[in-house]
Amino acid sequence: MRPSGPENIRDSLFHPVAIFVLAMLVVPQVTAFVLGLAGLNRGAAGEVPDPAFTGAVLAAQGIALALITLGHVTGPTGLGLPARVLGLTAGDWRRDVVLGMLAGAGMLAVNVAGSALAAWLFTHILGPEAAARHIAREQAGLEQMFQAGVPPVQLALLAIIAVVVAPVSEELFFRGYVHGVLRAHLGSRAVWATSAVFAAAHLYLVHFLPLFFMGYILTALYERRGTLVAPVVAHAAANLGVAVGLLLQR
Repeated sequence: MRPSGPENIRDSLFHPVAIFVLAMLVVPQVTAFVLGLAGLNRGAAGEVPDPAFTGAVLAAQGIALALITLGHVTGPTGLGLPARVLGLTAGDWRRDVVLGMLAGAGMLAVNVAGSALAAWLFTHILGPEAAARHIAREQAGLEQMFQAGVPPVQLALLAIIAVVVAPVSEELFFRGYVHGVLRAHLGSRAVWATSAVFAAAHLYLVHFLPLFFMGYILTALYERRGTLVAPVVAHAAANLGVAVGLLLQR
């Protein structure tokens, strides 16, 4: 029997924007301020940030995104809906894990091909030097997280954030919540809209294209399975592949 698709979530478009701003922009700034008082800092301009600082900020960001989303959708002062509308159902989880792993491998291939295509396009649009600056700026954060010399404990923390916290929180928000809201407004066109929102939220220019394609895979997978299990596993597998690649380049 084919799993039922995701449910629509009838909510104002203002709320996803407000949750994103609060969790992804305000919470990191507050966390950075508190960490600064504790003696950790992001480093001066041009310096490599402290990995512990980066990990703490990213962890706070992901946890806030998940908790605020859950609170708004399922809480009594929010929409008061059951957790299943966010895709929080087990379903045929074994099959979903396998499909997620396969989709994650596909996302890695799409990332490589899409990044190469995007780099080629922007090189022709902006010129080689400008395109190279944009690409280096967008890759700097990930490369710094897994740079040589990071203590093993901090490296393990960053890996957990990349492979567990980020996939769970982002899929809960983008696929479970945002897609449900857009689905109520746009119907079947929401797959494209959710993919575009997912890519735009990362604030990348050159890598918008591969992120859009990867977001489409995740959203289509969620539409097909009706549960977040497969998209979370796919997202985690793709992030793991990127992290391993960066570690091998150290």
